[in-house]
Amino acid sequence: MSKETEQELTRDEYTEYIYSETCFGEPVNAQTAEDVIGGVNRAIELDARPVFLEGLSARLTQLGVECSSHDTEIMLSEVKQRYKSILGKSCPRTVQEWCKGTTPGITNRRNNYDLCYALEMDYQQTAVFFQKHYLSLPFIIKAKVDAVFLYCLYHRKPYSGVTELIEKSKGFVSQENAHTSTSQIAAMIFEIDDDEKFLRYLSAHCYDNEQQFQLARSIINDEIGILKAGILDDGAVEIISPDRLNSLTIDALLGYRYQSRDKGEGAVKLPKRFTESLPNDVTLGKIIKGDSISYEVLRKTLMLLKFCNYYRAAEAEDRKRGYEPDKYEVNNRLMDFYDELNGTLISCGFAQLYVRHPFDCLLLYCANSYDPILTIHLLNERN
Repeated sequence: MSKETEQELTRDEYTEYIYSETCFGEPVNAQTAEDVIGGVNRAIELDARPVFLEGLSARLTQLGVECSSHDTEIMLSEVKQRYKSILGKSCPRTVQEWCKGTTPGITNRRNNYDLCYALEMDYQQTAVFFQKHYLSLPFIIKAKVDAVFLYCLYHRKPYSGVTELIEKSKGFVSQENAHTSTSQIAAMIFEIDDDEKFLRYLSAHCYDNEQQFQLARSIINDEIGILKAGILDDGAVEIISPDRLNSLTIDALLGYRYQSRDKGEGAVKLPKRFTESLPNDVTLGKIIKGDSISYEVLRKTLMLLKFCNYYRAAEAEDRKRGYEPDKYEVNNRLMDFYDELNGTLISCGFAQLYVRHPFDCLLLYCANSYDPILTIHLLNERN
């Protein structure tokens, strides 16, 4: 979007130790089991943290209701009261369960936005809360509900305006051709401050799921092409079909070819937010064909492809020079990779890198290694 909020994701007490120890500390030695398992265990601890409740309690404290992430009854009572007084409706059971400790979902995004409205956030605070505490992307503005909330939050409309615009936009038909970029749509929403004009614009700029992230799909397909070309150049196996090449691509990304791999007693335990929505040969085929696929799968696939291609190129460079990378080289590459990947994510309209997300954290942990690709493969080892 033209009014970026990435600078708002500042380090704080919850992120500083992850930056300094897990992601940007001493490089990992992939041959040392303790190093690999140590990073996994820290990510599992991160996965278990009450990220949402920490954000909710911090916001309520700012609003004058002193509480910590453990004070779920205080938070639930205040949130229910705010739904009544600010939104004019009862707090849904789903949000009540969030306040009691259930991890927030993102299927019905209106619940996520409604809570931010009840907490009196502006559009920037909402964007930050989505990334830091829902661990999800804010404002998928080619979707009607997201666009309405961005418009109303940015222009400080009352919640009654939200409900009216959502009701009026229900009949809008998704457009067949998504030629307008996300940044252009955002710029227009920021500029328009007239409800009827906004509705006319929205009716011509709402799109289906497969049209939401066209730039990301284009980059992903380019990166798949680069990786497949490298696999073919390696010549290690015979390619008998395109589907076979898809499974080999997944093998290059994750260290295993099929999603149904053995997960027995010897399997390494990984955080749920790391393992869910990982690409497989089927979803990779869907992305290539342009079929509908979830945002989470698209984002993780893009990140894994950028990671694999970046470090395959780095390994080829090292072989040419005939030396092993030292700590200085690892650190420099990590920062270059971080900047490059973060820039790509933001340009695609994806949530930027955030080290409290277990997937982002573990990917950077692997990047901070003398052998990043081997390290990520070892995370997914059966034994």
